[in-house]
Amino acid sequence: MNRLKMLFFVSSILVSASVWAESGGDRVIERMESLRDRAEAVLIQAEKAPEGQRHVHMAEHMKMLGDIMSQLHKDHPDASMPPQQHLAWMEKHDKIVDDVLSQMQREHKLMLSECHQ
Repeated sequence: MNRLKMLFFVSSILVSASVWAESGGDRVIERMESLRDRAEAVLIQAEKAPEGQRHVHMAEHMKMLGDIMSQLHKDHPDASMPPQQHLAWMEKHDKIVDDVLSQMQREHKLMLSECHQ
């Protein structure tokens, strides 16, 4: 009976740890998506701002993108993830990286338009 209790106890710890790790990875991705969305809002402010005031928003935007990229470089999938979950994690991660790159390109175009006017 004690062995059975011990088996249930160990099994529950392992299951809860894997569920926590999975939800922890989801929380990290959700946080990155939130940061990306906030950076997008700042970029939109920069695009709508008068020429002389854009630099304030662009400086804030570039700092935000730097923070996002730093977090993305630190973030790694859990080694115990099944292949399907790992693939889903990678797709979400790649989408955020693509969105950040797109924002950088938009900001670059905005900076160039200010330099050439």
